[in-house]
Parts: sequence; C-alpha cells; structure tokens
Amino acid sequence: MAGYQSTYRVQLSGAFGFAAARAAVPYLADLGVSHLYTSPILRARSGSAHGYDVVDPTQVSPELGGEAGLGELVAALRDHGMGLVVDLVPNHMTTSIESPWWVETLRGGPGAEAARVFDIDWEAGGGRVRLPVLGGPLEQVADQVEVGDGWVTYHEHRFPMAPGTDRLEQQHYELVEWRRAAVDLNYRRFFTVNELIGVRQEDPEVYRLTHATILRLVADGLVDGIRVDHIDGLADPAAYLRRLAAAVPFVVVEKILEDGERLPAWPVAGTTGYEFLAVADGVLVDRAAAGAFADGYRDLTGDDPDPAAVALACKRERLERDFGAEVAGVARHLPGDQAANRAAVVELAARLPVYRTYVTDVISGTDRKVVGEAAAAARPALEADGAVALDRLVAALTLEAPAPEAVRRFQQLSGPAMAKGVEDTALYRDTRLVARNEVGGNLAVFGRPVAELHQANAEREARWPQSMLATSTHDTKRGEDVRARLAVLSERPTRWWPLAARWTTRLGAGVDPADALLLWQTMAGAWPLSQPRCLAYMEKAVREAGLHTTWTDPDPAYERSLAALVARAYADPQLLAELEALVAEIASAGRVKAAALALLRLTSPGVPDTYQGTETEQLVLVDPDNRHPVPFTPDTSLKFQVTRTTLRLRRDHPDLFTGYRPLAAPHHLVAFTRGNDRLAVVATRLTTGGAEGEIDLPAGPWHDVLSGTDHPGGPTPADRLLATLPHALLVRASPG
Repeated sequence: MAGYQSTYRVQLSGAFGFAAARAAVPYLADLGVSHLYTSPILRARSGSAHGYDVVDPTQVSPELGGEAGLGELVAALRDHGMGLVVDLVPNHMTTSIESPWWVETLRGGPGAEAARVFDIDWEAGGGRVRLPVLGGPLEQVADQVEVGDGWVTYHEHRFPMAPGTDRLEQQHYELVEWRRAAVDLNYRRFFTVNELIGVRQEDPEVYRLTHATILRLVADGLVDGIRVDHIDGLADPAAYLRRLAAAVPFVVVEKILEDGERLPAWPVAGTTGYEFLAVADGVLVDRAAAGAFADGYRDLTGDDPDPAAVALACKRERLERDFGAEVAGVARHLPGDQAANRAAVVELAARLPVYRTYVTDVISGTDRKVVGEAAAAARPALEADGAVALDRLVAALTLEAPAPEAVRRFQQLSGPAMAKGVEDTALYRDTRLVARNEVGGNLAVFGRPVAELHQANAEREARWPQSMLATSTHDTKRGEDVRARLAVLSERPTRWWPLAARWTTRLGAGVDPADALLLWQTMAGAWPLSQPRCLAYMEKAVREAGLHTTWTDPDPAYERSLAALVARAYADPQLLAELEALVAEIASAGRVKAAALALLRLTSPGVPDTYQGTETEQLVLVDPDNRHPVPFTPDTSLKFQVTRTTLRLRRDHPDLFTGYRPLAAPHHLVAFTRGNDRLAVVATRLTTGGAEGEIDLPAGPWHDVLSGTDHPGGPTPADRLLATLPHALLVRASPG
C-alpha cells in the first residue's frame, strides 16, 4: 500500500454506502489517490445523510453495508494499492432511542452503567436530565404526551420509562420546552444541536467502550488512519490523543487555528488543513482592492464594519442567546455572585482570540498569555462585581485558585462560542467579498501576501510534514470553485461595484443591502444556479447572520421579502443579461484561480485532500448543497489535468515532494521548488496585470508535465514559461 501521499474525501450515506465507494475505487486509483478518506463509518441514526449523529459506536453502520461491506471496500482499495482513512466522532452521540446506551441511561438514571458515557450534570437537574423537546410548557401540551406500555411518547419522540413506574414525574428525565435548552439544559451539547449529547472521553472506561470497534478495525488492518472530529470539544484533547496515537498510525485533528496560533505538540500528523485553506485562498485575492471594496460596501450598505468588533458582537450574542445554560454551568462552579460570574464568563469567552485553551493540571505559557490578554480586554466591559468575578475565573484558568470543573466547562464552551459566533454568524454579516468568508479565515484580512504562503509552507514542512491540506470540505461555506470565481472580482472592482449598486437600487427594496449583495455574489459565483438552490442558501444565510431573522425566531415578513427579491432577480431580463455577461468575463479567470488553488494544495508540504468531485468544477454552496452526488468521471478541464497529473506524480515519485524553497517570481505568480530543486511549481494567482518578469529557475533541463514543454532553466521570462498554460509543474531531468 502507498504511503500517506494524498486523500480523497467522500461523504457516505445510505444512498452512497460502501458498495458505491467501492465502485469508485478504480477511478480514484487512476486519479493517483493514495488513500480514500470517508465520513464516519460507525452506526448513525437511521437515514443519516452525513454520519455524525452516531447512535452506536460499537457497530459499523448497517446502512452503509456493515462490516462485510467495509471489508469488501478495503479489499478493493488494497487491490489498487490504496488505504483507508476514516472520520471519527468522539465528542458526541445522538439522543435517540436507536442508541442503546441512551435508552439505558434514560431508563436507569445516574445509576445506570451507561450513564457514565454522557456528559450530564445530574446534580444541576436534581437527578434528572432535562430533555428540550416540547413545543410549549408541559402544562400547555400535557394532552399531547402519552404514558403507557413502558414508554413516554410525544409526537415523534419516544422515551423509555424506569422499571416499576407509571407516571411521567417518576422518570429520570424531565420533558421541557425546547426553548429552555438555551437557559437551563443540564447536558453538554454539540454546539447548539440539542439532539447531540457530549461524551465523556476523559473517562478511560468510556474511551474503551466507544473506541473498541474502531481500534479493532485498525488492528485488523482495515483502517489505516483516523480524522478526529471536533477535537476541541473534548475535556482533555492531549490525553485523548496520546491514547489514540498509541494504536493508530496516522491521526489528523479537525482543529481551527487562528492567525498566529500554532498547533499544540500533540502526537498527531497535523490538522485537517483549514489554516492552509485560509492562506492559499488569500493569495488569490488582490490585496490592492481592499480600499475599493471597503468604499463600495460603505456606499451600498451605509456600513463600514470593524471585523474584530463584528466578531466580538456575534460571539457575545451567541453566548447570551444560545449558550446561557453552558455559561451558567461554568459560573455555578465558581464561588461568589452567580450573575457576576455569568457576566465574566460571557466577556472572557467573547474576547478569547482562539477557539480554546488547554489547561489541565498545568498551564502552558501560551495559554497563560491568551487568558491574560483576553481578561485585560474584557475587564473594561464589566461592572465592579463582574470584574471581581473575572478575577475568580482567571484565577481558575491559571490554576491559582483550583476549580477544575469550571476550567473544563469554560474550555468546552469557548470553542462553540467561536464557531457559532464567527463561522456561523459573522461570516454571514460582512458580505463585502464573500470569497474571503471561510472557516479558518480572518475577515480583518483582505488578501494575503505570497510571502505568508511561503512561510506557512516552510514551517509545515519543518514541523508537520504530514498535516492535511484542504481547500474544500463538507463544512466549507462555499465550494472552492465559487470562491475562486468570486476572488476574480477583487481584480475588477470598477466592473463589479456599479453592477452591485445598480441591482440593489433597482431590485433590493425591503431587504438589507448587505443581504442583497450576498445574493448578487452567490448568483455570480455559482451561476448557473437554480432558483430553488439559491433561495435555500439565502434563507439559511440570513438566519445564520441573525440580524433580521433567526433559526429559533424566524421573521416571516423578512423572509418573504427575501424570497421576493430572489424571485425578482430570476425574473428580471436586464439583471440576467448583465449577470451572464459578467460571468462570461470572470468564469475563465475563476477556473485559472481554481486550478492554481488545486496546484498549491497538491504540491505544498503536507498531505493534500481532494473533496469529492473537486478535481472538476463544482459550483456548490454550503451544506447540504455540497453533499450532492458526484459522477467520478474525468473531464478535459485544466483543473482535472492539474489534479490527475500532480496526484500521479506524488504517488510515483514521493521523493520530489520533500523540502521547500521559495522562488522569486513576478507579483501575479507563486513559485517554489521541492525535492532538492528537482520539482518546480509556478501558479498564476492574479489573472490581470501583465506577464512581465522572470522566474529564476535552477539550472535545467526542465520538463513541464502539464504543458509538455521543455525549458533550459536559469532566469526564464514568465510569459515564455506560461505560454501554453497559466500554471507549470516542472520536473528536472537527472544529470546524465
């Protein structure tokens, strides 16, 4: 089997199980992939479209084909010299009667053997777990609750009754209105998803129970590597990863690193690649257009948002609106006034510049600095009693006044606050150029210098050479091809802003201009885009933004206005003609940028991951739009040519993909060498501005495996090197 040279991510479901993945193996082998990389394979809720709603981690999913189907898939992979990396969900399971451990916990309460699996604060609930499922207060919907035959039933929900009981109030759970989840829930959720309950991996027995099957599959040679979902949700990620790495040869973690943040010294190959995505996307955006886009946005919307202030406001909103129960859970484990404690928790979590700290019985210098700086920023926003409470919280986090439960709960709260506040709110509010609005990105940055990409690549080669590289995932806010096309607008601000202003003025009545601007970019970036897909995306986007409507409190009037705007846009001949003319101008440049992004991912230090179908153009938006079936068929596009050629080269000549050295190149290009100057990469990142300048190639001769042209090496004019294609992948012939 090949080494870890590349992965290809597929989304498994009942409609695309192990047999369907097996049928794609010959295509993936021909593409040059070394490892298939799948979404979770353990048993999820019936009908799951993604596999993250696990109900039984002791079984390989029957809907996907069970262990027999997995074995057949692996046999096909082995026949083609390939391996298997799987997604693992250790942080949470589903509150479903399909979960035997959940049923046992509800039936037996805190004394049940399975209760130790779930992160439930039984004390806070008076020995009961609160289940937020009712449409209103119990006294108002009691006639809809049926009790009998050992079960409590409320519409589609069923809950087992404790042995020997016959009344609802005798159970180890309390059914409450769904809105109370944000106030007094007493179990840890995955973000704000009430149906996903936290798992206590810090308990060695829970780890053993939940990992027995996946580790057996690794030991039996069926699984070669694991991608750990939401590592920041665990109480002690480092301890968890030490256990896992002892049994698994290749582990990567889903960890979002902020600018300047470094991955802790965990025993892993690296992350799943969002930090690469942020920098690689950034070099495709023309930094010179920052002022033009700020001016255009201000003229259109009347707003000139400070990205840091937007992120802070969004995090605070989410903490106060959606995470009240979790905030109270931290405050409850600190001494003193609880209202002041809650205010301190909100302010410190909102000001934390990273997803979380990793304080256990020790604290790193990095975490001490992060906590200190966040506390200094939070203090002015607090009243006197809140400032005193902040001191208590900081003392706990810095181990000066031990309160381990408060520390654990705070660290498991700050990540969700960042994810929901920034990824799922701020990224939908600042719509000046949404090519930038991506997981792991930074709204304060408008484009990134090539030197930053070189620095990140060199550091990864030195420290994390097997870290994963991603440009699209199942969680990205829009597909890489849409982002690449929209990045072209940064090179054409004088073409873009008059159109956006004219469309908004003529058609945008009744809708926030920032939302109208998002619509125009969505249509331009994903065109041709059907009206139903567009409307579904826009409805999700404005609910995520949370300014005019939300998931929990939708505003029907605003959403009708938004739907009317979409309808007007799709029915307006002038707009459609102007849109299609614009797309005709930017689509080809977008494909150049998308191929550049693919080339950078496939040649930079690390293990490149190709998300299903993205070897060809996929004009997709956020999930579930990006989980559509893909054909697994080649095409004649430049992007496919770049992907197949480079993956095959990686597979056949892995020695060429070691080391890293930047090459001086004209402003519109990115160039570097690898393999001790035996491989040279030249990518066009900006599509306007001329092709003058030289690239100082090492002495040749060189052969460009993309265009088939030969070059002697030494200082080479860029226009000569890229006369046939906008990118070059050059292999130097061995002396003699």
